[in-house]
Amino acid sequence: MKKSIDISLATAVIILLLIVSFSLTPCSLYANGVLLPSYGQGKIAVRVYTDYFCGPCRAGEPRIEALLSELVKANKIKLMFVDTPAHRETVLYAQYFLYILNNKKDFDHILTARRALFDSASNKIVTKERLEEFLAQKGIGFRTFDAKSTLTAMNQFIKDDKIRATPTVVIDNGKQKEQFSGADAIVKALELLK
Repeated sequence: MKKSIDISLATAVIILLLIVSFSLTPCSLYANGVLLPSYGQGKIAVRVYTDYFCGPCRAGEPRIEALLSELVKANKIKLMFVDTPAHRETVLYAQYFLYILNNKKDFDHILTARRALFDSASNKIVTKERLEEFLAQKGIGFRTFDAKSTLTAMNQFIKDDKIRATPTVVIDNGKQKEQFSGADAIVKALELLK
């Protein structure tokens, strides 16, 4: 009898741990090595697809960032950044964005890091050594890890959302998923979420 109680208790603990792990926010969950850059507790999921070497992404980022920050801090959205490798060099940047996130998950810090990565790309920094030097000059630390699973998960989001251009934002309220491309369309869509 005692052995079956121990097994039942162990099973209950495992089930409880699974339930708790699935209810955590993605940024606090390292499931199978996946670290998703996600912020906010809102019911509306917003996925931002950008490429650091994309001119329109860089130009629209300040306006989009201001709205995203407001919506996240008001807990109106659950925001996820998905680096979209439209340019060959973006793979390196996507990896370092995750390394930065792995070091410090704070939302304002991540926004600062994204601005720095856009600046770095505009300066045509394309090597690991120069990027690390640039980040150090900006005071942005990073902690490496095997990011392959996370990059694979992000690629799946790109496929599932059928992303064909950057910048693009996908807004998913659980019933309907809408896609907006270009800074002006994105800003209008985000304004409606206020």
